[in-house]
This record gives sequence, C-alpha cells and structure tokens, in this order.
Amino acid sequence: MKSHFEHFRKVSFSDTDLAGIVHFASFFPYMEDCEHEFYRSLGLSVTNMRDFNGDKLGWPRVHASCNYKKPLHFDDEFKISLTIAKISTKTIKYNFCFLSKDDEIEFAEGSLIVACVKFSESGMESVKIPDKIKSLLPPTN
Repeated sequence: MKSHFEHFRKVSFSDTDLAGIVHFASFFPYMEDCEHEFYRSLGLSVTNMRDFNGDKLGWPRVHASCNYKKPLHFDDEFKISLTIAKISTKTIKYNFCFLSKDDEIEFAEGSLIVACVKFSESGMESVKIPDKIKSLLPPTN
C-alpha cells in the first residue's frame, strides 16, 4: 500500500482574492477534498462509514493548520500529497503538501487531526477507530 495519496486540482476563480491569488482559507477545503478522495480510493465514503454495530461514524476536525510558502494563482494546476503522520486509538493526523505538478514548487504545507466519533440521538461520542478502517490505511512513517 502506498504511504501517501496524491490528488490533482486546478485553482478556480472562486478560490482567489482580488489579486488572483488563492485565498488562505481555500487551502482548508482543498485538504478536506483530498481526504475525501483518499477515502474514495479505499472504497469508503466519509459520509457513509459505519462501525461494527452499524452505527454511523464521523471525523470532526480537532486541529487544522497551514503554512504558506508561495502563492497559487487562478488556473494553476497543482498536486496535494496526503500522508498519514500518526494514527492513535481515536485520531488520525494527516499531513498535506501542496506542490506544482512537477514537484518543483512547494506552495504550502498543512495538517489536520481528525477524531473518530459515533453519532447518536444524544450527539457525538469519540470512539476507537474500527479495525476494519484502520486495516485499509497505509502505515505511518
């Protein structure tokens, strides 16, 4: 299993500011979209994951960060590389690297920490990441 996942994108006009540069906040949906594509590549959907009892699972963010290095502009094509940095009993830490398609330019780097939760009538409760899901994830570095 590959230790990282790559997702390719093109900057939309709605992602930019008046100068045509990607707005800092746009990097967070980019990371989330990459995470969703990663799970699709494993045959899963973040909106339809279940535990061994059939209870619906979710992955709320408990930490998000992004460091910006070079500007991305409208119509630029770029690659987002997702690596799983750490898997604990209840959380996953993803690292993201935003690169030019040829890997020559690093635009930004970011991270998300997500917690596995179970939904119930009373709300959300953090739970252990099911072994079925954990077994599909690549090993951490």
